Amino acid sequence: MTAFDSCPKCGAALAGDATICAGCGWDATIAVVDPPRSLLRLLASTAMRVVLYGVILAAPVVGVMRLRTTGPGPDLPTTLRWMAFGDDGRAAELVTIHRAHEIATAAARFAVEQIAAPSFEGDWAKTLAPYATMNVRGWMPLLFWGATTDMAPASVQEFFEVRADDGWGRPYRVAARQLGAVARWAEDRELAADLEAGLQSSFFEWGPRELDRDRDWLRLQITSAGNDGAYDTDDDVHFISYLPVGMTLRLNRQQEELTRELERAFVLGRHHFRLEGNRWDLIDARLLAEFRLEFLT
Repeated sequence: MTAFDSCPKCGAALAGDATICAGCGWDATIAVVDPPRSLLRLLASTAMRVVLYGVILAAPVVGVMRLRTTGPGPDLPTTLRWMAFGDDGRAAELVTIHRAHEIATAAARFAVEQIAAPSFEGDWAKTLAPYATMNVRGWMPLLFWGATTDMAPASVQEFFEVRADDGWGRPYRVAARQLGAVARWAEDRELAADLEAGLQSSFFEWGPRELDRDRDWLRLQITSAGNDGAYDTDDDVHFISYLPVGMTLRLNRQQEELTRELERAFVLGRHHFRLEGNRWDLIDARLLAEFRLEFLT
């Protein structure tokens, strides 16, 4: 005896032991094994598949978007963790560091051109923006020549712009102090502490501990409140820079030689600096900029 007295499909009567409808061929055994599902169950099943497949497809897309912001970590587990959960402010801190360096470099170029220290009152970022590295030299990752500012994607430009705000979008706290000639620094405890801690002359070298005694100097300290947004806490990032004001030119030299020296000093925007309170350095920042350029543009 089947569970059906009539065919559910065409309505024809079924014999007591019949499993197949003689009228339309409907098979009762298939109906018992795979009973028809309600519309609600069909929709629920479809929704589950959409969610499951959506997660599978979206995971790598979201991961790459996250990686565009954070950059790779020092190892695969760190990179995967940052892709999933974020980088704990790493990318923002690297932008903060690099941008502070650009501010000091632009200030050094300003001092060469104007033979005077820049003022950090009012809209100082607007004053120094034309002296940013990209505006003076063009840009390429790690090496600066032969390219134009407009070629840089936005994710890379933010490293090289002179702005008054850090990588978290918060304003820097800037303190500038004109020191005059080195000969008058004997009792300056702040300078002595800076020289004792050490200064970098470029990304790849450490020093000097002595500065040119024939020049006047400006001490520039650029401070970011860090990830927590509050100043005077443990995660503050300090960028300390000593930059020369003007140039010492010896009159017994040829005009062409003096011109080349001035042009070189302006293009380089050389200053001596130190980072405090950060977990990364300028090389990390440059490598993140290059990662964004090479792999994500």
